[in-house]
Amino acid sequence: MSYLFLGLSLLIGLLLIVSRSVFYRYYDKINFNIKKSLDKMLRIIYFAPVIVLFIILILTFTYFKSKGFIRLSHAWLVVNFWVGSVIFYYIAIETAKIQKLVILLPVAGMVISMFAAIYLTPLQHYESVFYNINIMIPNVFGLIMLITSYYTNHKLLTKEAKK
Repeated sequence: MSYLFLGLSLLIGLLLIVSRSVFYRYYDKINFNIKKSLDKMLRIIYFAPVIVLFIILILTFTYFKSKGFIRLSHAWLVVNFWVGSVIFYYIAIETAKIQKLVILLPVAGMVISMFAAIYLTPLQHYESVFYNINIMIPNVFGLIMLITSYYTNHKLLTKEAKK
């Protein structure tokens, strides 16, 4: 089961890159009034992983006081799945009015990412999925997801500035 979620994290990264290229293909048909209002959501995504990890770190040392590294690894992976689902939501909303077939890829990515995030959100599920895996492996996959989501996020926000 752990390989399934590690594979899903790589699939999310790949779907982010492909969805971004679909977004660029139909960029001239996008309603820019909607884009400007949704850009605020993407700007929040820049800081969300840092804020979540900081809060989990404080809670681990002050309140939970057990399983600190597992809790941080859990928060790291789950927040990256949530960030991916928000970016997919952004792309799906922007391309929804263009063609119905174009929206399938971001919606599929959003559903997969949300499923993984919801399933892994309870710490017990995370521990049961990754019980025989070194804790650094999910962290590396979370880092890959973070890099692809930040890259996609940056490109989506700076696309308008180039035109």
